Amino acid sequence: MNHDIMLEYYFLALNDIRNGSSIQELEEALKIYESSDEFEACAGILKAINEVKYTTIKNLKNGHKND
Repeated sequence: MNHDIMLEYYFLALNDIRNGSSIQELEEALKIYESSDEFEACAGILKAINEVKYTTIKNLKNGHKND
């Protein structure tokens, strides 16, 4: 697996989230990349999704607003 490509998609997915894309939209993109066997893209997008979900849950547990 090409780590550089995976990181590129990870940063692109994080940027999409910052610009208002939802987790659901990223999950739909993930399905498209899966069907095309673009595994580096899948790995990067999934890493971003998991990180955002973890951060959100962590913030909720700590009582912080998600700004």
